[in-house]
Amino acid sequence: MKIILNILKAFLINITLIGIIFASNSCPSIHPNNAKDSPVEQAEAILNDILCSFIDLHTEGNNTFASALSLTKKKIIPYIDLEYSTELTLGKYWEQLQPMDKKIFERDIKTTLINEYINTLVNMENWEHLTITVDKNFSQLNNLAEVKILSSLEDEYRYITATVTLKLIRKDRWRVYDLVWQSFSIIDYFEYSYDEQIKRAGGLQNILQNMLQKT
Repeated sequence: MKIILNILKAFLINITLIGIIFASNSCPSIHPNNAKDSPVEQAEAILNDILCSFIDLHTEGNNTFASALSLTKKKIIPYIDLEYSTELTLGKYWEQLQPMDKKIFERDIKTTLINEYINTLVNMENWEHLTITVDKNFSQLNNLAEVKILSSLEDEYRYITATVTLKLIRKDRWRVYDLVWQSFSIIDYFEYSYDEQIKRAGGLQNILQNMLQKT
């Protein structure tokens, strides 16, 4: 489990690095509501809008835990389809759950994502050696799409590249439901984590009771 958590941390740091240099090169941002309704245009606008806001936060010297938490809830969570992500995460367990139980898992995923992001977003400072490209060649099947984000970090000692794939779903608008880095995704992490928790707890109802006790 420790290895998977470390991979997740590395993944979150990479997507944060990717987004902030993208924002710093293109602020002020175009709000996703004003961007074209295509996966690429929406992916660019979503990243830009989210991370321009964090650039402003750092520029203003207001990069505190509380301000980053507030901005995350306003600028990141609305662009994630938590319901669909939770359904994919729980897989075979999904149909066994009542609507209220599904919301409990959805809330737990949201809380975990927020907690994983905050300290990274607060502490990032130096972005001048990073570049970003959103690949215009995307794949789409009905209301599902995948967009690749290419990034590179270069200074006098190293040159590092990374490719992150955003998976999006369109209902009322395009939203991200999974992020993939080096064949590892957020959904992979949560699927493994919940499967282990359910087994240790002795079933779905027990883990739900544990979640309710934490709130």
